[in-house]
Amino acid sequence: MKLTILKEVPCRAPVAGLQDIFAHVTRMESAAAFSHRVNLIFADNRRLRRLNREFRAKDKATDVLSFNIDGLDDAGGVFGEVYISVPYARQQAAAYGGTLRDELLRLFCHGLLHLFGYDHKRSSEARVMESLQERCLEHSRPGGRRKS
Repeated sequence: MKLTILKEVPCRAPVAGLQDIFAHVTRMESAAAFSHRVNLIFADNRRLRRLNREFRAKDKATDVLSFNIDGLDDAGGVFGEVYISVPYARQQAAAYGGTLRDELLRLFCHGLLHLFGYDHKRSSEARVMESLQERCLEHSRPGGRRKS
């Protein structure tokens, strides 16, 4: 699989960390060898609000949205897209006392896990997803990279 990063708004993308998370998740899901692409799009609140309204019937901005596009049987297709609102991420980073870099990585990991079918609607699902998310984020931290 290949990660493509697109910027609709200016931001300093933590490319190495994003690639580390992507590699870890695709290995974990046995999808690394597929010829598909995942698009990561850094956007603004207006774009996320429009997508949220159109596809989830929620007329408000949000931090991250994920959409599966092509199945893994469709060779060379776009497996999915992850949209991150950079302004929303910036606000959350400030509220959590973290950095924008860490928040962008967290949101990407969260969205990527959704593409592979993980969810958090029930508390049991949330525990599994949060645990996987934390393990994946370890791979993006300095000194945290290790073989999976």
